[in-house]
Order: sequence, then structure tokens, then C-alpha cells
Amino acid sequence: MKKLLRTAVVGAGVATACLTLAQPALANSFSKAVGDGTVSYKDDTDQFCAHAYNTEGLRSVTVKLTPVNGSGPSHHWTDKNVNYSSGGTSGPTCRSLATAYEDTQYRAQIWSYWGERGTTVSRGTVTFNS
Repeated sequence: MKKLLRTAVVGAGVATACLTLAQPALANSFSKAVGDGTVSYKDDTDQFCAHAYNTEGLRSVTVKLTPVNGSGPSHHWTDKNVNYSSGGTSGPTCRSLATAYEDTQYRAQIWSYWGERGTTVSRGTVTFNS
């Protein structure tokens, strides 16, 4: 009985180790609400996007994207919603990180604006790997 139990425990351990080692690399994709819009990163396309909500007047989301370690592009842009008479869009505005080395750590500083509030608000920082 002890031998059977030991065999079962060893077998379960080997199976667990095989499953753990066989899992694919975890994608670094995410989406986050930032008050007046969203930001997102899609690992499979290397795109970081900002999207200002198309509701209740003027809204915008500003992103400053910089590599923390490694090498890659830096970007600083603002996505404006459709309520702006100039430069507004109905969808997200994206920037490519395709030229960054794999697993470069990035920091995204995020701000948002809502016309009814009349102020720009810091929405914090997101750190992720490209």
C-alpha cells in the first residue's frame, strides 16, 4: 500500500511539473479604465492604445510611454473623443512598440480630461513588459 501511494504521489508530481513547464509564456496584454477613457496593450500586435469615452462633452486621454529598461521607442500622445471639432476620433489612438526588444519594461503615465470637470487629472502609472 505504501509503495502504491508513493508511486501515485511521484506520478502526480511529475505530471504537475510537466504541465507547469509546458505552459506558453504569459501574454502581457491588459486593458484598464482610467476615468474618462481606457488604455490597453495588446502583446500579440505590440500596440498600446488610448481611448477617450465618446460621452458627455469633451474628453481626452493622454499617455507618456517610456522604456524603463532595454531599448525601444518613447511616445507621448493624446486621444480626443468625437466631441472635439478638430482632431477628435471615435476610436482609440494607438502607438507601436514593435521595435522594442522583447520583454522591455515600459512605464505609461496617464492623464485624462473631461470638459465638464474642466481639469486634467493624473490617472497614475502602469508598468508592463512589451
